[in-house]
Amino acid sequence: MPLFGHLDLATIANRLPTLPNLDTPAWALPGAETMQLLLETSRTAADALLPKAMHPAVPSYLAITVTRCPESPVGPFTLATVRLGSRAGAHPRGLVLGAYASTPEAADGLRHGWGIPATAAKVSLTRRHDRLMGVVEKDGTTVLDCALVNPEAISGSDVQLINWVTMANAPLDGTTSPMLIQVDPKYAFHKAERGRPEVRTFDAAAWNAGNLRPGDPIVATVAMVDTDLPRIRFVMDPLKPVYQGTRRIRESRADE
Repeated sequence: MPLFGHLDLATIANRLPTLPNLDTPAWALPGAETMQLLLETSRTAADALLPKAMHPAVPSYLAITVTRCPESPVGPFTLATVRLGSRAGAHPRGLVLGAYASTPEAADGLRHGWGIPATAAKVSLTRRHDRLMGVVEKDGTTVLDCALVNPEAISGSDVQLINWVTMANAPLDGTTSPMLIQVDPKYAFHKAERGRPEVRTFDAAAWNAGNLRPGDPIVATVAMVDTDLPRIRFVMDPLKPVYQGTRRIRESRADE
């Protein structure tokens, strides 16, 4: 029997981003460096954060990502996100719980363009000889300190970067209401490395992560990619199974 999330939407409604429309123009993000850490987490705590339309991953895991974008329509920025591993139907997805961007312009564009719940903060991705370090500081307090330790070169085909799902208030058929929004970047890999994930500081409250804590490490990767944030193609009703509640907004990426 399928498993579903247990999230009560009323508990998060007041902090959801609001999109003015579903016609967000795509952002090209060439030359980005993205570090992703995957770590197991508590199944019980994870189910409480997933909307009823989505299925929990088994085992439950967190995806912590820090991406440095040297070019974008709003200028250079670095973005950190925490996503919860899940599935929409049969498709793996990472539900965005929290996000921080290094510039107010990027945070505003991400919130109102794709429903990514970004707040402006100090976000950095720093390379040392034996590690890459991602740090987020909010109001002078470190809310994330993580690293990929002992990177080793691999093929880009060995890296799996799971598509995102965000939750936001968005207009459809004349009504603005909570929706799940699929964000499916494409990636052209130029270089990739793999290592061991390490998390020294994780402030769950700052990431809207409830009682989640990073647990056993799975894998960490970093890649140099040309990527994007595409136009919105699919939205989903957070209260219905995706086969019932999915709406297509545009036919394909070619419509961009």
